[in-house]
Amino acid sequence: MTRTRFELTLRGPIARSLLDVILTRFDHVSTPGTDGTVLVAEGMDQASVRALLNLLWDAGHEVLAFEAVTA
Repeated sequence: MTRTRFELTLRGPIARSLLDVILTRFDHVSTPGTDGTVLVAEGMDQASVRALLNLLWDAGHEVLAFEAVTA
């Protein structure tokens, strides 16, 4: 089965409280950098990705880049 990894680059860091909500709702999300401007989501379906994007937009974050990488 093909796994897709999504990399989202945001303008500015994610607030710790929002990151806690994201990590609670989505199992396979990480922030590889120390500045909190990149989110990596693995193994999520389209509806989950859309829910993550809505959560970010509702919190006022601007998504600068969205890349899907299929492994």
